[in-house]
Amino acid sequence: MGCTRLFSDVSPFIQPFLNGPGFGNANYSSSPVPTQISDAVQRAEFGNQARSDWHTLLAPHVAATRTMVLIKGTYQFSLNADGTCCRYILVLDPVFSGKLFPPSTPDNSTVIGSAEVAGDITTKDISTFLFPNVYLYETNGDCCVLGFHSFDFENGDASNGNRLRFYVVNYSSWISPGIFASPTCAANDPENCFQDVTAHSHEIAETFNDPFVGFDGIHNITPFWQNPAGQCQDLMEDGDVIEDLPNSTYPVTVGSVTYHPQTEALLPWFEFQGNSSAIDNAYSYPNETALTALSAPQPLNCGH
Repeated sequence: MGCTRLFSDVSPFIQPFLNGPGFGNANYSSSPVPTQISDAVQRAEFGNQARSDWHTLLAPHVAATRTMVLIKGTYQFSLNADGTCCRYILVLDPVFSGKLFPPSTPDNSTVIGSAEVAGDITTKDISTFLFPNVYLYETNGDCCVLGFHSFDFENGDASNGNRLRFYVVNYSSWISPGIFASPTCAANDPENCFQDVTAHSHEIAETFNDPFVGFDGIHNITPFWQNPAGQCQDLMEDGDVIEDLPNSTYPVTVGSVTYHPQTEALLPWFEFQGNSSAIDNAYSYPNETALTALSAPQPLNCGH
């Protein structure tokens, strides 16, 4: 029997993605005018210090589509009901990352490397690599990673004073209804729906607060914290704090479509502020009730 090559096409997801709250405007209590979700979170984070005319906005630009080729044994999949590819694809995390990030520079063999060489992404961008329903699992079987933010750095040259070039990037999955929640969750339980832009909103919010993921061991390092579900870190990963708590997503309607971005932890929570200086003295946003108390002080690695 012959083998049929599977191809997961991102094109049907691009416009719904661009129309969503990551780039489209909606109403939020932190902004006097309709704005993007990550801007609303930033404004909430700085509370009354946020000027009415201050915004941090994303201007989307769709670059060339690139294809990641996976070989049998490095992924698993489920077809759509009509037999097309794919309801979801599960990829080994080390394999996916190896095909995403360049091993050296210049590089045309990986997705990010070829985008850098072509000039499709620059050091002035936040670059999203959108994969529809592609989730990562570990070699021990742990699943699933729905997105991550990171960076690639390349050596500079005489043209930029030999300074390192940093490309700020994220992989985000578009999550179709019913993969991680009931297909009816939007109607029955709108604040517990991991779907559509949940992963992307999480990664962009974290990119705004921690673009280099503690790269030098100094910037964006926080006191060790532990969320109510037991997750422990010492980075300002504001999405991670909320992701495994009840009411982690927040329904936002843009046009006539309801999306499900994630609620984020705010800066005062990481600073262990007993009286939060954020909007309404909150520790989370847009759902201000998702995180209502500080972490207890934690020892190194939370004692693990």
